[in-house]
Amino acid sequence: MRKMLKKSACLLTAVALSATMVALPAAAEEAHAAEKPYMKTLKLKWDLKKNKTVKSKEKFAAVGNKAAKITVKNYKVSKLANGRKKASFTLVYTQGFKPSKSQVHKMANAGYVGSDFKGGYSYALVDYETGKDLEGDDNTMADELGVKIKSSKWKYTKGKKMKDKDGCWVQISPKVTVKVVVTYPADYKGLCLGVWANNFLENDLSYNSYLANERFWNCEKPFGKTTYYKKGKTNSHWMRIK
Repeated sequence: MRKMLKKSACLLTAVALSATMVALPAAAEEAHAAEKPYMKTLKLKWDLKKNKTVKSKEKFAAVGNKAAKITVKNYKVSKLANGRKKASFTLVYTQGFKPSKSQVHKMANAGYVGSDFKGGYSYALVDYETGKDLEGDDNTMADELGVKIKSSKWKYTKGKKMKDKDGCWVQISPKVTVKVVVTYPADYKGLCLGVWANNFLENDLSYNSYLANERFWNCEKPFGKTTYYKKGKTNSHWMRIK
């Protein structure tokens, strides 16, 4: 009995050694994966290009997701005289959803105030290595990287009021634009642009989800921690600016 136990112990040791030998390459692979730039580890669509129109889902109260179109227009990258570069572009979001009278009635009576009944649009300029946002006031990371971002106010084209048979109405802006200018060191290769529509309503978010999104905009958390990513891994579209 003792010999059998001893033999079993030897076999167990051999199996353990074998498992360790198999695990070593896997551990090495994980270590290699950890060295990848953060944005490369996410399941994102890197298909955004100048003048190319991409689609993203925008949620409307009571009627679900509707396709929105997003285009990067007037995209230009130029060299400056002080060892820096400048990228400028205009983001154009268009929403062609024309609800039926019954859908108008549902949206108008869903209990949301003003434009809160629709998801709206977002864009972000992030660092490829860390996945953190580079825009906003007092952004220490942007300061360290030498990235400066200026954007215009969002411009909304006024849509006509759509009514149901009871006189309830909703108003959807068919076109929204924003102009952005970024300056950065010529040798900085980590600038990324992402655009998307929100396939959720802000007012429906849990406190933790809302907080995670706010922390992203404050450069405290990477994009992968946000609801924008978790609720729509392929809803955003990205490009690198070099």
